[in-house]
Amino acid sequence: MVFIQLKAEVRDFFAFYINMIEDKILFPYILENQIIDHESWSENGVRIPVSKGVWLATNSLPVSVTDLFIGHSAGDIMCFCHYYPNWIIPSRMSAFASLGLLPTKEQFTWLKSLFTNARIHTVFDGGISGRIADCKVATWQFDKSTSFSLTNDHVEVHYGTKKYCIPVSIFSLNRFERFSGIRGGIRTHKPTAPFETFYESFINWVS
Repeated sequence: MVFIQLKAEVRDFFAFYINMIEDKILFPYILENQIIDHESWSENGVRIPVSKGVWLATNSLPVSVTDLFIGHSAGDIMCFCHYYPNWIIPSRMSAFASLGLLPTKEQFTWLKSLFTNARIHTVFDGGISGRIADCKVATWQFDKSTSFSLTNDHVEVHYGTKKYCIPVSIFSLNRFERFSGIRGGIRTHKPTAPFETFYESFINWVS
């Protein structure tokens, strides 16, 4: 299984936060101390849930965490760490959270209240859904909500009383911040083209 080809230090760091059943890796999504969903990684690929729960991994006390990484997929976060293992060395106080396919403000608000001293990093995909998720996290930091919709190759953004139309081809967190005036201080991490996710990049690297 390609999962075994992740760097040993990555598998060791996340070992407590995954379950292995036969030929499948399961990532539990938890809400109010109850497992309500699972993400799975098998030879058939990764299945990511739509969930109100959160998959969360950290080896540090929440108050000590300085860097919080948020993404759509636990498997993708592990592949990110395969390429950037410096974030999981003992001297780093990092936490990693997957919110599933449709992140919500409630999930983020809970994480923000838990990791009060952490800088926010996003590890969403490089496609339009991931770039919109970056922007949602930026607005949630200020307890604000913004609506996004796709119309004729443009992203239509409603923020407060303002409306923006930005071409999909150039839409990004940076572009959104310039239009809206929001400065979230979020650091985004994207895989190298042509891959949209770190999982896709890893799978192609090991094959």
